[in-house]
Amino acid sequence: RASLGALAGAREAAEAAQAAAEQADRAKSRFLAAASHDLRQPVQGMALFAGVLEGHVADGPGREALAHLNRGLDALKGMLDGLLDISRLEAGSVATDMRPLDLRDLLRELAGAYGPVAEARGVRLSASPPPLSVLSDRVLLGRMLRNLLENAVRYTPPGGSVRLECSTAGGMARVTVADTGIGIPEEHQGRVFDEFHQVGNPGRNREEGLGLGLAIVRRLSVLLGHPVEVWSRPGEGSRFTVLVPLAGAPAKPATTLPAPAPAPPDPGRGRLALVVEDDAIVLLGLRQMLESLGYAVLMAADPDQAVERVRREGRAPDLVVTDYRLRDGRVGTEAVARVRSELGCALPGLLLTGEAGPEVAADAEAHGLRLVHKPVTPRQLAQALRSLRTSGPPA
Repeated sequence: RASLGALAGAREAAEAAQAAAEQADRAKSRFLAAASHDLRQPVQGMALFAGVLEGHVADGPGREALAHLNRGLDALKGMLDGLLDISRLEAGSVATDMRPLDLRDLLRELAGAYGPVAEARGVRLSASPPPLSVLSDRVLLGRMLRNLLENAVRYTPPGGSVRLECSTAGGMARVTVADTGIGIPEEHQGRVFDEFHQVGNPGRNREEGLGLGLAIVRRLSVLLGHPVEVWSRPGEGSRFTVLVPLAGAPAKPATTLPAPAPAPPDPGRGRLALVVEDDAIVLLGLRQMLESLGYAVLMAADPDQAVERVRREGRAPDLVVTDYRLRDGRVGTEAVARVRSELGCALPGLLLTGEAGPEVAADAEAHGLRLVHKPVTPRQLAQALRSLRTSGPPA
């Protein structure tokens, strides 16, 4: 009886410990989501005003200072994007789209994107993947490999090399990011996939990120069912291998890609944009950014003001750009729905958000809006507006 009581007590203690750990994990997830959302608002304003300044600062010390400001904002945006990715993955709001894809095409695309970054750091980046067709989600697999490439380039000293390699075994493609970098001590190899854990950054240099890249890789590995293997030795480098199931059919032979089309002109050209945003700084930043792109701008802080501004203007806006979370518990999709009802037409628009939950994406899709996560850079905003214009209004 005593032993049975002891077993029951141990089981209860284990269950209580597990419940406490799960509660702590949920609290951490809520903190990450809230911190990511709240910090994005001021960063969004700074990014927009920095973009506006580009056209007003001449060559010289001011231009150099602006370049430093933009680099700092890019680093901060990268950290917030990492927090958003973690919170989205933990919230279960990331859906997979598994289908056959050309692995060689994906790896060449990644090598092309990171080649200039590696070259700027004095690191050689090479890739010679064979034609393989694998079964995966192209976007999410690409994110896994990008994070691994970023780490490899970041922690490889000048004169070193990073290689994208690929082989097959047992019906799997083995995609490897190998480097000649600093390596990972054995005692750290079990922790490198933990959030905020970094090797070789004892001073916590924020230009080196937050240490979320491999944590995202781990979560995507579980989500996609693609195991990750690690080999590393201090002073000799590291090898991270992602195992991806083969799709069976061989990949198509490489073809010559057409030359990229020239960039379209600024998308505004006198068109009227309705902007709904309850943060005054972000609202002013969006107005100036849109005006620099050639738009006329109507500003509103909530759905009521949005309808009032449209009625007073006497001219229907061509599109709407709205934050999702507005004051007094209201949301941007309400503003869009009310303005569409007022105008009697399907007004196209962008929905800006710093939130990670699946309900935001579902609401955007239900209203035919393109979802853009904050902080959005001026270049990304211009691209989204051009895409919105070419795709036309929602059905």
